[in-house]
Amino acid sequence: MVIELISGIPENLLILCEIGLMLIIAAFFAFIVRLFKQPLIPAYILTGILIGPLLLGLIENQGLIISLSEIGIAFLIFTAGLEINFKKLKQVSGAATFGGILQIAILFTIAFIVAVWLGLIGKAPIYIGLVVAFSSTMVVVKLMYDKKELNSLHGRIIIGILLVQDIVAIAALSVLMTDLTLNSVLLSLGKAFLFVIIAFVLSKAINPILKKSAKTPELLLLVSISFLFLFAIGSVIANLSIVIGAFLAGVVLANSDFKTEIVGKISPIRDFFAIIFFVALGMQLQMISKQFVILLFVLIGLVVILKPLIIMLLVRIFGYTKRTSFLTGNALAQTSEFSLVIATLGFGLGHISQGLFSVLILLTIITMSFTTYFIGYERKLFNWFSWPLNIFNKFKSKKEKLEYLSKEGNKIVIFGCHRMGSLFLKEFEEDKKNIIVVDYNPEIIASLINKKIPCIYGDFVNNEILKRIDIKNAEMIISTIPDLDDNLLLIKKTKELNSKVQIFAVANRISEALELYKAGVDYVILPQIIGGQRAFGIIKKIQEDNSSLGDLKKKHIKYLKSIHRILY
Repeated sequence: MVIELISGIPENLLILCEIGLMLIIAAFFAFIVRLFKQPLIPAYILTGILIGPLLLGLIENQGLIISLSEIGIAFLIFTAGLEINFKKLKQVSGAATFGGILQIAILFTIAFIVAVWLGLIGKAPIYIGLVVAFSSTMVVVKLMYDKKELNSLHGRIIIGILLVQDIVAIAALSVLMTDLTLNSVLLSLGKAFLFVIIAFVLSKAINPILKKSAKTPELLLLVSISFLFLFAIGSVIANLSIVIGAFLAGVVLANSDFKTEIVGKISPIRDFFAIIFFVALGMQLQMISKQFVILLFVLIGLVVILKPLIIMLLVRIFGYTKRTSFLTGNALAQTSEFSLVIATLGFGLGHISQGLFSVLILLTIITMSFTTYFIGYERKLFNWFSWPLNIFNKFKSKKEKLEYLSKEGNKIVIFGCHRMGSLFLKEFEEDKKNIIVVDYNPEIIASLINKKIPCIYGDFVNNEILKRIDIKNAEMIISTIPDLDDNLLLIKKTKELNSKVQIFAVANRISEALELYKAGVDYVILPQIIGGQRAFGIIKKIQEDNSSLGDLKKKHIKYLKSIHRILY
């Protein structure tokens, strides 16, 4: 019935209706999976499978949808580049750079040997090795951004490894687009290197342009997108993949002073194209022949089991804890959007068959879908695999001594020191020997250590952290964690260890506050309500005595600067 209705629509309106139908079905599935608190990416892929040629075949203009998804890849790679901040990667440069290079070399070699062993010949093993070696910047960054873990220690290691992978992927794409003769390879790599030089120069000169543009929000958005297309068009003219240009454009803007504003404006566009990208991914799925089934399962094993184990081992060797190593490896157990580009390129050049192309597409769909669960349930997975991972304990955790503990005991424990937490820390400053701060941002912890304020890097889910801060003898817990589920879990863990402790927690909504009270919180802080009450009191005071405004402003600025000094 739906197919008949669509077929009767004029051709100039058909694409509008097909995109609309795609989004409606995607919204339906997304709504259903969220009711069950499941991740959205599998819902989008399922939409593509349903409306694609494998099942209902509702989309006639598949080529146009796939073209839109390629623009989507450009936007997604662009936003992935926006997350690359070189300043924040200095702390983990060893694990990210050398660990990333070793991981690529090891996985490529193993996958290449396995492909040859399974009877694949020609250039096919090269493509399989590259596809297995890389992980998805776009998927991992989006999921970790949603979980607010990008600034964590393992988040920075992950971003660093992904950056190395992306650079190698760009070099691989440059080489694969040639006829693989020495001259053509050197020429292509030279073009890619030239792009990097141009990107580096522009990163130094871009701030004045962005500063002028930032005065008009839509102009800042337009200038940002124009940089994307400027680099994308340049890469096409240079006979390189648009992915190379898109990524470098993102890196240029990521290291500017206006990165936060740009990310905020680009994010809705990224999310829209992400939906099209994943739906188009599902649409490209085809049934694979029996001869490729064994290959598919072997590759899934390499990506989902062997790859995270290798990354865990490498990160552990570089001196990080078992938990940081596990979270890093766990997040990278998938193939990449670059893998899709590489597979598509290989199929278009005739280097790989239709059957192998379908296997690599299906591998990407399956492993990306798995990743949403791996990252979503990373804490439970770590608890399950914690004991077997003790095999890595012979490597010392020399890089993660991010703590400064007081000998006098920790009567007050503050979870989270950014924003609201910094206010509490300021008020308790005179009693800082009896306070300990637990935070997931290594920069904040390093700053607190320099100021001799008791603190420890980590989170409440780690039982080892709870033991080290002596939660059993704490008199007060203050949680500024914004997530309701995390707060509920913190309450449960704390009450199991110390039933008498007073618990204060922050909530964003009244409904969440009521749920926290039910769970046993002694007092819930609603910043909007408290802030509104406080603001009204200030405004009322100014109405009664207008001359007090200047003094209030000076005191407020002084107070803000004192908080800033504590953190930075």
